[in-house]
Amino acid sequence: MLVDDKDRRKASVSGVKMLPLLFAGIVLACADLLYGQASVRPLANVTVTIDPAKATLFAGEMQTFVATVVGIRDKTVNWAVEEENGGTITDSGLYTAPKIQGVYHITATSRGRPQTKGVARITVLTYYDPRPPAFRS
Repeated sequence: MLVDDKDRRKASVSGVKMLPLLFAGIVLACADLLYGQASVRPLANVTVTIDPAKATLFAGEMQTFVATVVGIRDKTVNWAVEEENGGTITDSGLYTAPKIQGVYHITATSRGRPQTKGVARITVLTYYDPRPPAFRS
């Protein structure tokens, strides 16, 4: 801990590696005659999952996805499609596949913990007609 030479009521900690907090409690800090304390608690383990996690759709087909947020009170998410031209998804999780086949990903990002997201993988196929082509002479 470094104490400011001009104002001895100010101090800073430098060169300290931040470690994950595993237990709640009180942190005490002191230097010479200075003393301070703060209550701390660890961040909750937050997860976001999407159901279904994988889907195979035909071009233009729709699928509803459901996001589940665990570990915080705010259960809401922001939906997005990662790839450009990878289809669309509504705020309620209704995905519409694009007209081009490929593999696309949708994300559900926790509004309460934006660094936490779930991802679903979608394979989009173009329509295939199993009937043999008509013979023309």
